[in-house]
Amino acid sequence: MRALGILLAALCVTVAVASDDAPLPEVVTALARIRDGSNIEITTIGRKSGKPHARPIWYVVDDGRVLVQSGKDGKTDWYQNLQKTPEVTLKADQYSFRARGRLLTDPKDVERVHALFLHKYTTARLLSWVGSGIGRGLPVELTVESVSVAR
Repeated sequence: MRALGILLAALCVTVAVASDDAPLPEVVTALARIRDGSNIEITTIGRKSGKPHARPIWYVVDDGRVLVQSGKDGKTDWYQNLQKTPEVTLKADQYSFRARGRLLTDPKDVERVHALFLHKYTTARLLSWVGSGIGRGLPVELTVESVSVAR
């Protein structure tokens, strides 16, 4: 009987870990609704001031996550702020998302994100033909933890 209890406890832990990886259904629905938008507002916490800083940036929704990129070799304020405090707020349409950022450095991940941006944004694709770096910034994966809707 004790072995059965240990087995059940182990299964519960496995299920909890597995469910943490999948986005909540309401997050998936909201992300599907904003998928085709151009800009999302990202709010980071200032690394020096501790105050919220918001700015619009391009984004791609992929596999239940939001992908963004920093130009200027990562010297943008929002990117540097995110490195210190990875918790961010995203706003698009009537949705407000609470998310956590993770810098992507694996070359395969970086190329995948660049390809997604070049596919979504015609401007980036056209400018890439003349050597522009638009759409080829430092990628960040934002895992959305919750969503709320403004009414």
